[in-house]
Amino acid sequence: MNRWLVLSLITLCWMAAGFALLGSEDIQNASDRPLPEQVSRIVSLAPNLTEILFALGLDEQTVGVTLHSDYPAAATKKPKMGTFWQPNIEAVIAAKPDLVITLGFNQQRDIAQRLRRIGYDCLTVNIEKVSGLFEAIERIGAVTDRHSQASELASKLQTNLERLSTLVGTNDKVRVLWVIDREPLRIAGRDTFVNEVIELAGGENAIGPTVHKYPPIGPEQVIASAVDVIIEPAMAQNSVPEQQKAAFQYWSRFRNVPGVANNRIYVISPDTVSRLGPRLYEGVETVARCLRPELFSN
Repeated sequence: MNRWLVLSLITLCWMAAGFALLGSEDIQNASDRPLPEQVSRIVSLAPNLTEILFALGLDEQTVGVTLHSDYPAAATKKPKMGTFWQPNIEAVIAAKPDLVITLGFNQQRDIAQRLRRIGYDCLTVNIEKVSGLFEAIERIGAVTDRHSQASELASKLQTNLERLSTLVGTNDKVRVLWVIDREPLRIAGRDTFVNEVIELAGGENAIGPTVHKYPPIGPEQVIASAVDVIIEPAMAQNSVPEQQKAAFQYWSRFRNVPGVANNRIYVISPDTVSRLGPRLYEGVETVARCLRPELFSN
């Protein structure tokens, strides 16, 4: 179904595993390496990092991005440095950066170490959960001399999320099943940033604690979950209508599930809900509109 989203979420699992294998001293050394006082050429090795850089007004200083860095539109015109789970070190070197910003999972940690060994400065940030996003914004702002822009971005994002939280309230949580893939059926568990998005939108993950972050489940678990709303991120923006039709057809076999019986099956645009970046609020609001549409009728 959503191959790009599945790869993105699997990578987040790799990130978590990589952090568990790293000692705190290793992360500290990687993160706190002395960085240049003035940054004029930046390479971003993840789409959400690219969005942060552009949101901080560093579009002109950004000289390289990964393949799926498609927002804002200007990012698509930047030279490509491979994919975020398989960066191209030769392309990074050719971009002549004075700063490379990476995430902390194994593949990017390895390329950051290789780049440091040959004299390139790297900043590694860990964005597994919403708190990590705010920390990354502040750290990138500090390194790139965009302190005020970073504070403003973080403050605006926090204010919008708090306002939305007040609107949706804290009672009568809507039970949500967040579908990653249908064949086989795989969903988002509770130890994920997706779960945070659900809760920020006024919902509750219909699946209880699981061993895996994005576990496969069977029909019995779907029925037992008594889910109120089913949400599927689409493969791409232009595939939403087609995937919505397929979703109704697939879920029709579960007529005794409240969300199916009430036709509360939503296929939504993927970018803002599959990336932890500056558009987090837009993603959370999109989910909130699925959970409590009556609050947004005006």
